[in-house]
Amino acid sequence: MNLNDALHRVSTLIHTETNHFGAQGSGFFYSRLAPGDEGRPQWRTIEDMWLVTNRHVVIPRIQDVEYAPTTLTFRLRKLGSSDVLNWEPIPLSADALESLAKFHPDSTVDVAVINIYDILASRARGEGEYVHPYFLHSGNFAGENNIEVEASSEVLVVGYPRGFYDDVNLFPIVKSGIIASRWKAGFRGRPYFLVDAKLFPGSSGSVVISKPTDLVVKEGKVMMADEKQFAFLGVYSGEHVLREAPVVVGNLTIAQTTGFDLGIVWYGELVEEIIEQGVNLSQALSGKRPQMS
Repeated sequence: MNLNDALHRVSTLIHTETNHFGAQGSGFFYSRLAPGDEGRPQWRTIEDMWLVTNRHVVIPRIQDVEYAPTTLTFRLRKLGSSDVLNWEPIPLSADALESLAKFHPDSTVDVAVINIYDILASRARGEGEYVHPYFLHSGNFAGENNIEVEASSEVLVVGYPRGFYDDVNLFPIVKSGIIASRWKAGFRGRPYFLVDAKLFPGSSGSVVISKPTDLVVKEGKVMMADEKQFAFLGVYSGEHVLREAPVVVGNLTIAQTTGFDLGIVWYGELVEEIIEQGVNLSQALSGKRPQMS
């Protein structure tokens, strides 16, 4: 698949409803692949398929109070008459999310995954009218595919800022920035890094990748690919802000925050951690924090 198709098929628009309000965010597709067959190395069995987004997209929150979702809806692209693309909404009830969604045992890690294997497998066996998503996998992690990054490396963020996108072709928006903190250091001891990029609400859950390239230098050797490649770096979850002491004016308390146009990106490897050892929706809402093994 060429770069254009990969960037435009990897993501989807998400809407979540609670009993109190609705929220919108972004998500992207991730898979687990079986080892290649020696006789047919170009074919890999897909063992599982996931929708990845933020915890706060699945469990919306206002002022640090989380609200249980009643419905989460993501979308698949479907060919209609005259090859016009349409969204097909895929609603998931609270009961479905209970069995399909997983969250990190540490409730402060803002990443969630939703198992969508059965949903997509049933459509893959259909008549082929669906535009099949592009799936990231663990082989896309930086270093696994010969692409390395560091502070100041260029990145792309693929998603739906403020719900804005090409609503005719159903393509997301691709924004750019640079890595603004030391790669793999864990900013302030947390498993995320910062990007210097002007992003907006609705971008939450967007996939963050390295700037695509068809040329890398590894161990002093120049390597070239037939098509541009990128590394999967992480999951965007919002702006990094500094909370200051509130100001009290009469009976009014004014919260103060300072922004830096810096975004938080949780490392992509957390997706694998959650798939292996994540907690379900009820456990996430209960506030229990079992230890990772």
